Amino acid sequence: MKRDIKLYNLIFPMWSIYFFGLLFPPMLLILLPANFAVDSIMLLLLFQWLKLREKKEWYKKTILKTWGFGFLADVLASGVFVALSEALSDVFQDANVNVYRSVSSFPSFLFTTAAVVLAGILIYIFQRKFVLKKLELEEGQKKKIALGMAILTAPYLMYLPPM
Repeated sequence: MKRDIKLYNLIFPMWSIYFFGLLFPPMLLILLPANFAVDSIMLLLLFQWLKLREKKEWYKKTILKTWGFGFLADVLASGVFVALSEALSDVFQDANVNVYRSVSSFPSFLFTTAAVVLAGILIYIFQRKFVLKKLELEEGQKKKIALGMAILTAPYLMYLPPM
C-alpha cells in the first residue's frame, strides 16, 4: 500500500517562528525588539487610557517583565501548537488540512486562532500573577491592563502564511 507523502512541514507557519526563533538567534534579533516596541506602545496607551498619573514610573517598573512574560507566552503557545501539529500530522494530512497556512481552510484558521487565544490567555495570566501583582493599582485597573495587553499584544502575526 503506497501512501502519498506531502511535505507540509518543510515550511513553518508563523506561529512556529516564535518557537523556533529560540533555536535560531538571528531570528531573535528581529523578534525581541519588535515585541519590546509593541509592548511599550500598548502599555503606555493603556496607562494613558486609564488616566494613570505615574505613567513613566509604572512603565519603568513593568516594561521588562511585560516584555519577557509576553515573549514567553508567545513561545509557550507556539511550542504547544508546534507539538500538536506534529502529533496530529497524520490526522491533518488525512483530512487534507494544511495547518501551516491559516487561511487555506477553516480548520487551519481555527487551529491558528486557538494558538493566538492560548497566547492571549497566557499573557493575561502572566500580567495578573507576575507583572502587575505588586503595583499599587486598584484591582479593576490591573484587570483592565492585563486584559488590554492580552488582546492588544496577542501574536496576530501567526495568521500570516509562511514566507
